[in-house]
Amino acid sequence: MSFIGFALAMAQDTSFYLTYGSIQEVIDSPNQTTWELLETKFDLLQDKGINIHEADGKTINEDLSMRISIMYIYRSILDVLALLGVSMMFIRLKLGFVIYAIFQAAYATIPFVMFGTAGGLIIGNASIAITLVYIALFLTQKRHLIR
Repeated sequence: MSFIGFALAMAQDTSFYLTYGSIQEVIDSPNQTTWELLETKFDLLQDKGINIHEADGKTINEDLSMRISIMYIYRSILDVLALLGVSMMFIRLKLGFVIYAIFQAAYATIPFVMFGTAGGLIIGNASIAITLVYIALFLTQKRHLIR
């Protein structure tokens, strides 16, 4: 299950990296489905006080969009490293767990490091909570790790 979860998370983070990194192409695309989804998210961010638009109110702040894009590629890289920890649990259980826990904790905190409290809004607090719950669940079983 962990492998499937990490594969899906990497795919999602990579697609968000590409989407936010080429926001103008998404806006200009003839298929507006992706833009409509992003626009809904931008409206939510705007309501919470995060200004995603430029001063004219119509164009997207490309600096912020690129910072969000970079955050998603960092999260994708952290996914790969946490997956390494999960893989190592088959060989060296305790070391694999430590690697997994460190990179999953980094995965959950990177939005806050890059954007402060707004990071929870950009990623979604529920997503971050799920990551922390998984770490906590594995941590409750740490004393049973024998290798």
